[in-house]
Amino acid sequence: MNLFCRIVLLITFCIGVAPLHAQTEILDIGGPKFLSLTDQVPENLTSQRSLIIISVPEVEVGEFRLRGDWKTLALKSHTFFRQIGVDPIGYVYIDDLNAGPEVKNSFLSLIQSRKVKNIISVTQTGSLPNEEFSILITPFSNNEENYISSGQQAWKETHQELERVMVRLGRQILRQQIERSNFLIPEGPEYLSDLAVFNGTRYENYPSRLQSLKLAVVAFQKLEPTQDMEEYVLAQLNYYNNKVDQKNALLLEIMKNYPFKYDLVEISDADALYKAGYQYALMPLQSTGSAIKRILNYPLTPNETHQMSTAYKVNDEVTLKKIPSKANVTKYYIKQTIVKDVHVGDVWDADGSWDQALNNFVFNLRKAFKR
Repeated sequence: MNLFCRIVLLITFCIGVAPLHAQTEILDIGGPKFLSLTDQVPENLTSQRSLIIISVPEVEVGEFRLRGDWKTLALKSHTFFRQIGVDPIGYVYIDDLNAGPEVKNSFLSLIQSRKVKNIISVTQTGSLPNEEFSILITPFSNNEENYISSGQQAWKETHQELERVMVRLGRQILRQQIERSNFLIPEGPEYLSDLAVFNGTRYENYPSRLQSLKLAVVAFQKLEPTQDMEEYVLAQLNYYNNKVDQKNALLLEIMKNYPFKYDLVEISDADALYKAGYQYALMPLQSTGSAIKRILNYPLTPNETHQMSTAYKVNDEVTLKKIPSKANVTKYYIKQTIVKDVHVGDVWDADGSWDQALNNFVFNLRKAFKR
């Protein structure tokens, strides 16, 4: 996850002169949403099941960012949650949850089938001696489109020590006199990652019908204001949306190199895209290189430490880039919206930033059609 997304995830719009009920938080899981902070945890927190989302600082290795040791934080958190009576169905790293539109659909199906009622975000920022931990708890929205909805309530606590945050959570549960009926909580955490996403066939090519059909290109998602939104919250929303506009402008600039017709669209669901008249859609996947290869059913090399990616420079020069297999990268692919086949291209072209990954994919596609 890039620095900007991480900052957006952690922003709390807390103004000292604002009353408690006006505190607002942006949480970006499956798309950014506004949450209204409250001093109450959900009444079913210790009687129903939860999904735990973990976020830790990335580790920089050269020009790439590697995922931090998130499972250690999950293990520590699980010990406390089990004592408190919170029953997690599993722990997921935030980048896996946000890997792409179709990954979101797989996680939503899992969450619904496991009867999850609450979403809990456990976040570590900084490192010793300046690390900080926060917990945010909000209900699962239980709809088919997203994990949470803008405007719903959330409880949040932050401290330099994880144990202190958990103690405050436990005290809040006691203060609200919430009944505990979660007694069969596993001793260790279950980790959720690399869910099966595709039911169709994976092709290492580019569909020839793109020459005559418009390609749907999924735009970056903006936040929608509400009529009763306070001015200071609206200012932060406008700042966020301006950043999204910049990303979409860059997306359009890169897509100028795409040789055929396309439309920038707001929807990402394959069935909805097909109903809108699109048979093919350009989709992103964002995770570690090794995770993306598993999701897309690439052959895997045992003990692989690096991957060679075909990239393009500004002058259209082809270069092979050596990327750690555990580095956070983006890989684009084309989804067939009717039979759900995926076209990943004839080379591995993932890269450390979404814009370079898109540039790689478009230029590799152009090269393939010139043969």
